[in-house]
Amino acid sequence: MPKDINPRIEQLNDPEKYRLIKTLRHDEVVHFVVEQLKRFRLPMLFFYGFTSALLMLIVAFSIYNYYNPVISMWSWFLYLLSGIFSGMILVIPFHEGMHGLAYRIAGAKKVKYGMDLKQMLFYASAPGFVAGSKDFMLVALFPFTIINIFFTAGIVFGEPPLQWGSLVALFVHSTLCVGDFAMINYMVSFQGRKLYTYDDELKKTSYFFIRC
Repeated sequence: MPKDINPRIEQLNDPEKYRLIKTLRHDEVVHFVVEQLKRFRLPMLFFYGFTSALLMLIVAFSIYNYYNPVISMWSWFLYLLSGIFSGMILVIPFHEGMHGLAYRIAGAKKVKYGMDLKQMLFYASAPGFVAGSKDFMLVALFPFTIINIFFTAGIVFGEPPLQWGSLVALFVHSTLCVGDFAMINYMVSFQGRKLYTYDDELKKTSYFFIRC
């Protein structure tokens, strides 16, 4: 089945065919994410359930290991720090690279990477590329899926210290995917409608349209 052809930017600005539903300045992203945390749709419920389950596993293993040592306390502490570092810092370029690769798969010709230290955000964008709902969900979920597969492999196939560190890294990385899930959470609120979005690099703004 042929892939749907997304409209061009000039077509999106035709008020007879498309309606602008949201203008999101990039310096307002954190506020946007906080708003979506309160919207209990399926993506956010999955995010809360998944990260809560991982946190409970971390607490349960820590308590069990204290009374019935599987690994030494030194290894527990060392791999705890390693897991936090891997899930929070080391994984950032790979995470954004996966976003960029997903944009390429969706058809974007240009991908830009950057950071906003005021909001502690790192991002990949495809300026001028119009993404439909399916395209954007691919972009949003690709890093979460691919990177977490590697951390899960460490849990399944590693020795106990590596299993512990991989569990921590899986939790930290999943938690830091909150922005991706927030964006998906917003987009699914328009299920059944054709939704499109694009980034304006100069105005540092993202625009969201639905088909009339």
